[in-house]
Parts: sequence; C-alpha cells; structure tokens
Amino acid sequence: MPVLLLLGLSPAPAAGADRPTAAELDKRITAASRQLEVLVEQYNNSREDLNATRMQTKHLGGRLGPMTRELNQQQEVMADLASRTYQRTRNGPTVALFAADQPQLFVDKLLVLHQLATSEQRAVAELRAARSKVVQTRKMLNALAAQQRRQQFQLRARKATVEGEIGALKQMRAIAYGGGSRYGVSSDVPMPDFIPGRAGRVVAFAFAQLGKPYRWGAAGPNSYDCSGLTLAAWNTAGVGLPHNAARQYGSMAHISRSDLRPGDLVFFYGPISHVGVYIGGGNMIHAPEYGENVRVSSIDTQPIHGFGRPG
Repeated sequence: MPVLLLLGLSPAPAAGADRPTAAELDKRITAASRQLEVLVEQYNNSREDLNATRMQTKHLGGRLGPMTRELNQQQEVMADLASRTYQRTRNGPTVALFAADQPQLFVDKLLVLHQLATSEQRAVAELRAARSKVVQTRKMLNALAAQQRRQQFQLRARKATVEGEIGALKQMRAIAYGGGSRYGVSSDVPMPDFIPGRAGRVVAFAFAQLGKPYRWGAAGPNSYDCSGLTLAAWNTAGVGLPHNAARQYGSMAHISRSDLRPGDLVFFYGPISHVGVYIGGGNMIHAPEYGENVRVSSIDTQPIHGFGRPG
C-alpha cells in the first residue's frame, strides 16, 4: 500500500472530496516526522553495527597474516626435528639403541633421543596451538563476513523505508507549508558570553550550525540529523560519539536536570530517538526533523528521557 495512504492522505483528492484541515494536516505531519526520526535512528544504529563489524574484520584480518607465518614456522621446525631424528638414529631410534655395543654409547644415544623427543613434543604442542589459532580466526572471519552481509541487507532495507517515508512527508509539507518551516522563525537566543573548557567549544560549534538543513544520516559539515549534530559538536572537543542517539546516551555519564550545564546533551522519547545540545536557559540547539533547519528550541517541547555529559 502506498505510504501516503497509510498516512491517511490521498495523493490526488477527487473534486469535492473532504480535504484535511490545516490542523489535521499538521498533526499528520507531526506523526510522520516522529516516525521518520525513529526510522532514521534505526538506520544510524544499523550503520554503527556494520562499521563495528568492519572494524572487527579488519582487526582479525590483520592478525591472520602473522598467525599464518607462525604456523608455517612451526611446520618447518617439525620438519627439521624429524630430519634430525632420522639422521641421528639412521634407521630409527629402536635400531640405534640396540646397535650400541658399548654401555656408554647406549647411554649417550638414549640421552640424545630423549632430547629429541622432548623437543618434538614441544614442537608438536606449539604447532597444534598455531594451527588452532589460524583455524579459529578463519572461522571468526567467515562468521563476520556472513554477519556483514546480513547487516548490509538490513541497511539497504531501512534506507529504502526512510526514503519512502521522506517522499510522503515531502508531499504533505508542500501542501501544508509550501517551502516554509512548520515552526516559524527560530528564537533569537544569544550565545552565552563565556563557557569554560570543552563545553565552550561544543556550544560555539552548535551555534555556528544554526540554519543548516536537516538531512538524515548526515554529520556535517553542511547538514545534520539529530545525533549527527551532537556527534560533530563533541568531536570539536576531542570526544568521539556514535552516530545514534540511544548509543550516545549509553556511552556517557547520566546527570539530573538540576545539574544541566551548557554542552550537555538532552535525550528524548522512549526508546530514545532524538537528542540536542543544551545551551542554557532551558534551551537546546538541535536538528529537529526532515524539512527543517538546525534551530534553538526549548527542551520541554518533547518528552525528555534523560540528560548526559560526554567525556
């Protein structure tokens, strides 16, 4: 079924058919925007999973080369020991012992065979360990390759879903707002005079992004989604964050509202699907939704899940 019909909006209403009122259309756009943001954060989460899998694959792949070289070396050690044993005993250890017609020669050869046997046992153990490492690493790489294929399929599917929702939302916004904003003019909130430390760089960066467009999956420099903006802001302070609001919340210390200070992050909804940079005075800078620009808003315009302080 077409996405527009699922949202209750006909692509081309028949003459005389009831059209939704401006309030009804705005309500539908609100619901569609909310659903789209959830889908975008799911897409971001899938992309983070895929990136993690690729990093694991790269790490294991880098280890496999040295492991394979170690295995080859152990195989050469075993081959050398086998050759030395044969050369020392000529026809084998048993024949060598019984061929010794003097007691001292018998003892000497026995000691040599014992040394060779000990070295051989150690070499066998090391060869088995080296072979086991290679086999296990190859199994893990094969499993990661299969996981990566599944994640890529999931990512493509979620991308297609997001793009479908955007197509429907774009048509509704064109009807309701033309090329304008559903929020009107952004509040003219001045940047605080001085914020010390890393938080100051974060807030300054956030202010510099005001007016840039929302773009799903983006983390700058020309456009952002919600978690992309907070990721980029804290990156200026040397703190790396994942590109997903829920993962960001899980990566940092949680604080109370009374402890909020500029630079902290505010998280919304449950499960978490939106985030903004707190700038003081009960306000935040965030990338609100498709069709809108980075703006200043009150943190109380959406249901708050919690607060966090990166770093």
